[in-house]
Amino acid sequence: MRLPRLLRENANFRRYYAGQSISLLGDQISLIALPLTAVLALHASALEMGALTTAYLVPNLLFSLHAGEWLDRRGRRREAMLVADAVRGVLTATIPVAYALGHLTWAQLYVVAFLLGTMSVVFNVAYGGFFQAVVPRERYVEANALLHGTRGASFLAGTSLGGALVQVLRGPYAMALDAVSFFWSALFLGRIDVDEPPAAAHEHGGVSFGLRWIRDNAVMRAKLLGVATINLFNFMYFALFMLYAT
Repeated sequence: MRLPRLLRENANFRRYYAGQSISLLGDQISLIALPLTAVLALHASALEMGALTTAYLVPNLLFSLHAGEWLDRRGRRREAMLVADAVRGVLTATIPVAYALGHLTWAQLYVVAFLLGTMSVVFNVAYGGFFQAVVPRERYVEANALLHGTRGASFLAGTSLGGALVQVLRGPYAMALDAVSFFWSALFLGRIDVDEPPAAAHEHGGVSFGLRWIRDNAVMRAKLLGVATINLFNFMYFALFMLYAT
């Protein structure tokens, strides 16, 4: 089976795709393994499961706009993504290590979840600008089709694999694979050689400018409201499902 044309022709995108494909798979494994760790190892209640999910998601609310402004001012998005991957790998690895030593606590899970969420904000915000440097504008649709197709496949394969690994290895040890996936992603990001977009001028835009733009754009307001509503009920369902399915 031949590789898609974009992967054959663009070495930088091929490296980026290889790193992200494994990282997405690892994320889906942890999506199952982290809450099951809380339930099986620490006997989580419904309130504790909700708090753990909140700890992971609240950085999106607190830091997304500020991270976007900071990265626009700073530039060097690949460097930010590398740091985010390395930190997420180390943080995730602390959970199976602590469990093996008999020292896994709720405090650690909350701190790790919050910091993982924070580093994910940095990575995801940097992703958009860096993607534009890796892929020519006329190939955006092709590149996104490959990435989102792989993302969809990871939902199926990663969830199934995560459930099997949790059953065989127990939840905390299954998370070690996600830690490896972050380091794998960082390895391939480090091999990409592109000229990134320049940093924005200090007088350009800002958080308040972004908020005003969203306020005045009916399409973005509707999109954000729809996504927020879907995510609210999805995460409520997921937290309760993990609790009562075990």
